[in-house]
Amino acid sequence: MFRSVLVLGEIRGIRMQIHVSWLIIFALLLLVLGASFQHQYPDWSAATVMVTAALTVLVFFASIVAHELGHSLVAIRKGIPVRSITLFLFGGLAQLSRESRTADDEFWIAIAGPLTSFALAAIFHLLALALTGVSEPAAAAAAWLALINFVVAVFNLVPGFPLDGGRVFRALVWKVTGDAERGMRAAVAGGKTVAYLLVALGLWTMLAHGNVLGGIWIMLIAWFLLANAEAGQQGFNMQHRLAGVLARDLAERAAPTVAAGTSVADWVEHDALGQGVRAALVCQGDRVLGLVTLSDIRSRGRKQWTLTTVDQCMTSRDALVSVGPETPALEVLQLLSEKNLNQVPVMEGERPRGWIDRERLLRLINLRMELAEPGKGS
Repeated sequence: MFRSVLVLGEIRGIRMQIHVSWLIIFALLLLVLGASFQHQYPDWSAATVMVTAALTVLVFFASIVAHELGHSLVAIRKGIPVRSITLFLFGGLAQLSRESRTADDEFWIAIAGPLTSFALAAIFHLLALALTGVSEPAAAAAAWLALINFVVAVFNLVPGFPLDGGRVFRALVWKVTGDAERGMRAAVAGGKTVAYLLVALGLWTMLAHGNVLGGIWIMLIAWFLLANAEAGQQGFNMQHRLAGVLARDLAERAAPTVAAGTSVADWVEHDALGQGVRAALVCQGDRVLGLVTLSDIRSRGRKQWTLTTVDQCMTSRDALVSVGPETPALEVLQLLSEKNLNQVPVMEGERPRGWIDRERLLRLINLRMELAEPGKGS
């Protein structure tokens, strides 16, 4: 099965991964930087140009990882777990497990990334000065890295969500007004404004200067900012509406079950087709042995269904992903998303206490959003 993300490993428990879209920007930067080095240093060999460009681009992406680690390490110190850092087409993204609880926390987590990039810019500038006269390719690479890290830091300080500057702006509005939602709305408005200005800049670049590729690239960045500003607002609203909601509040009390030893054919006929059940807990008395789903039985030929029992093709209890009654609803949603699950049982010890499926959870979230106070979070 095709995977859009390649996991590289972990740093302090943070999963490091690359999205396939990263390959596009890697190739583009490699070509652009190679052409730039060839133009500035015509005496360099083709091998020197390409090796220097490739190493420079790799160090640049390491700098992006450092930028995101800046956010992540501060978040961890503030008690917010970080699940992953992903490199993709437009840079990097640290996925925090939840929103900041205070404006101060939000400010320091947000500002940590640009401060890291400014620090890297200073380090690479000093390195470029030290390498001048020693190694021209190394000095050129360090000088470019100093400039690009400075640009990354400055661009990220633009006061519009989802940029770091938008988060800083959100924290400041939150601090002054005492209202996290007002801060978020201000940051999202800033992000949309920046996006529309970039669209205008992209059009101007194409029409006034004939730079079609540059204009399209600027408008792609604008689209990214606009889409993520909207997504950020929706995500914030959802977290706000689900605050304090637990798994036991969302679970269907009667989890679908099937007795161990039941043939797959009987389960499909009576439960799957008869009652529209897509998955069920396999039980022996009150004890849960595992979970069987339609996906599990598809791997077995229909001719084997009468000879195969549900416990022979189930996911065992040891490997079964479940939650407790007190698990926050947001964690349940994240679990369903990260593990690509359609349902999760609510367990108290070895006894099932309920059942949450993705469709029901999303429906309840939509209802809570619709019942939100008019004018809030919109």
